[in-house]
Amino acid sequence: MAISEEEIEKYVKAGKIASDAIKFGISILKEGELAEKVADDVENFIIKRGAGLAFPVNLSINDEAAHYTPDRNDKRIFNRNDIVKLDLGTHIEGYIADTAVTVEIGKESNSSLSRASETALKNVMISLRPGIRIGEIGKIIENSINFFGFKPIYNLTGHQLKKYILHAGLSIPNYDDGTSSTIEVGMAFAIEPFATNGEGFVRESRFGNIMQIIKEDDDTKNVYEKFKTLPFCTRWIYNDFPMPERVIDRLLKSKNVYKFPILKEKKKGMVSQFEHTFVVTGDRIYVTTL
Repeated sequence: MAISEEEIEKYVKAGKIASDAIKFGISILKEGELAEKVADDVENFIIKRGAGLAFPVNLSINDEAAHYTPDRNDKRIFNRNDIVKLDLGTHIEGYIADTAVTVEIGKESNSSLSRASETALKNVMISLRPGIRIGEIGKIIENSINFFGFKPIYNLTGHQLKKYILHAGLSIPNYDDGTSSTIEVGMAFAIEPFATNGEGFVRESRFGNIMQIIKEDDDTKNVYEKFKTLPFCTRWIYNDFPMPERVIDRLLKSKNVYKFPILKEKKKGMVSQFEHTFVVTGDRIYVTTL
């Protein structure tokens, strides 16, 4: 699978902006701050730096593992000791960077739960090479998290990236599921270890304000032209479309729109997450979001 220098440059540029956006997001995640303001500020930071938004900024809290982004006029605030997963995505002409960190509100340093997922990601980075089995990556993640006394989230995975496609092809589990597929030159993918003090599985909860168009039709045409195949959220509709309530209503009723549920730990365990994007070339492996 060949990858051109031009494609690599776009992946790297998207990754640099994503890395800077994560640092900015960490700096504004404070006790008492509105989640909506943080999401808006981070998204505006990305846009001002010259990248597109690959998906809405996720700010999943405590037992929420993924897919919470604030709605318009959302009153949710961050409280002391909240475990916040700041997960964001950028793209340059469709070439995506996906990255995440865990921030524990009001603490100078993270707990062992957060260190478990962070260490798992670092251990993968040390071991990653072309030809490594996907299941071996999962084994590294699980062993790293188990070392801290926690469990990985077994039904969440990392994922391959392709132009304008956030979840493409291979999935990269947080344990060895026996997959024999391997990492190959030319691939771009995100690896995202999730650790928990709960059961190790997530369940679907309420709608998390994020949607994705599966197929263009009369109800989705205008929105598809704006966001294509990438996820978007209700907040953005208010900014980009006239009569936003009507647009959102049609999207929610459409069978050609996927509505992302908030994913919560099955036994209400706390969840941590760290994530980087990788691009494999013949010469090196780029960690674009470092």
